[in-house]
Amino acid sequence: MPFSFSALNLPLVLGGLLLFTAAQAQPASSVRERRDRRVVLPRPGEPVLEVPVAAGILTTLILDSALDRATMELEGRTRFKLVDVGERAINLEPVMELGAGEHLMLRVRFADGAFPEHAVFALVSNPSVVDNRLEVSRRPLAPEALQAELSEVRAQLAAKEAELVALRASGDARSPAALALAGLLDEDGVSARRVGLQPKKEMQSSLRVVDGISFRATAWAVVSMKVKNYGKTPWTPTEARLIRSTGGVPVQVLGVHMKQPRIGPGEVGTVVVETEETAWERGTLLRLELVDATGTRPLLVPSVAL
Repeated sequence: MPFSFSALNLPLVLGGLLLFTAAQAQPASSVRERRDRRVVLPRPGEPVLEVPVAAGILTTLILDSALDRATMELEGRTRFKLVDVGERAINLEPVMELGAGEHLMLRVRFADGAFPEHAVFALVSNPSVVDNRLEVSRRPLAPEALQAELSEVRAQLAAKEAELVALRASGDARSPAALALAGLLDEDGVSARRVGLQPKKEMQSSLRVVDGISFRATAWAVVSMKVKNYGKTPWTPTEARLIRSTGGVPVQVLGVHMKQPRIGPGEVGTVVVETEETAWERGTLLRLELVDATGTRPLLVPSVAL
């Protein structure tokens, strides 16, 4: 039976509707901004490179030369849930926050013995930012590489500028009034139903839907879910498939949207799937499958009523 809005978890209801009407907006889902950046190892005598880390967030250091993994030294290693050293990468995930002004030193030797022989980092806590992916060059980049990086940065800035223009054009697209003005609400209103949850023992690809609601109006339908990532690597759904349980007829999916760019290990993220204009009976059961870019970690939700 359909639920009334008064019986639902209000934050999840509003989250689904707001993500549907402002899919391009990316509101902050946490206090810290997660950043990807490129740096060059400091020269002898220069300050040690500081790397902001945070509890429960995976930080990956990627170096451009092979590492002597056995030489890696990390202060306070017991304070980390994950410390993994690969041929050229180091993955770190603190189990607790570092104190203000605290520095945990990370040191590792390069395998070839060339200059510089070591890479040294100071792991710190920053209340506003955390390094998600840090690409480290052993030596200053050649002019050609710098030009390529500059072109990449310019492209990123152009994309952000276009996104800002689109957001300004949309105005207050997240308000309930915008739904009515856009013709997305009528006398039939919006019906909502709970999404059938997976038993933990049936968890697939280390992913599990821990909460979810489907919303249906005359002109649109969305499925809003909270997904927990029990795996060791981040997960980002890039494609969704909706198929009617009876007859196997597919439903066109218009988009997959998230509050955050990815769902990290141990994190819970909101995923919203938007469909075409509804042309089926209310309460029809559908099977939803979410797939990441690699296709190796699908998430199947066997029963969604729309």
